[in-house]
Amino acid sequence: MTVDDRLRPVTSPVTGDLDRRTADTLLRSYLEPACFPEAVHRLSVRHLLVLVGEEETGRRLGAIALLSRMSLAESTITVLSPGRTLADLLSRTEYAPGRAYLLHDWTAESTDGPRLLDLARALAEVGSYLVITRHGAPSPAAEVEHAWSAPDPGDLFDLCVHALDRTARRTPEEIAVARDRARALPTPAEVVRLASRLLQDAGPADDAAAGLRALAGA
Repeated sequence: MTVDDRLRPVTSPVTGDLDRRTADTLLRSYLEPACFPEAVHRLSVRHLLVLVGEEETGRRLGAIALLSRMSLAESTITVLSPGRTLADLLSRTEYAPGRAYLLHDWTAESTDGPRLLDLARALAEVGSYLVITRHGAPSPAAEVEHAWSAPDPGDLFDLCVHALDRTARRTPEEIAVARDRARALPTPAEVVRLASRLLQDAGPADDAAAGLRALAGA
């Protein structure tokens, strides 16, 4: 249903679907940042959450992880176009009961706190969940916005090495030096790329490699 059924026609904002198997593969090497538990709680209560943070801090993968934690009638995540305006999301988007929706890198010029709350209420009425990600800083007036941050780079490096599980060709000293370098890197994507380069000669398994590619591009 749309938030305002009086407005027609309803346009299709969908750019694709992410099935559960693909999501599980992407999340196999996922490390939850410190802000994750609160985000899970806020999404479960509000049904709408806008993750706000810097580029390459894992917002997209975080959104997928959050939606995967919700109780859903259908596990497929519907991906919406980032060009959707708030008016589009309110009045010209169909939300099926018990479904999950993702809108990554929202390009809206501004956010309207009260209108976002209207959207949250409408989603709650049908039992659906929407996670939006955008670049920047949270607005104090927007109750459904949530500051997003990257996980600890050292812990992320350790997870990448474990996921690849191909350390036989690298000495413990080489791994330790690379970890120290990883701790100084500013984004998860750079940490993942460093770990991948370190172990690339060992031929990682497809699922692990897919998960790390998702981390690097998040």
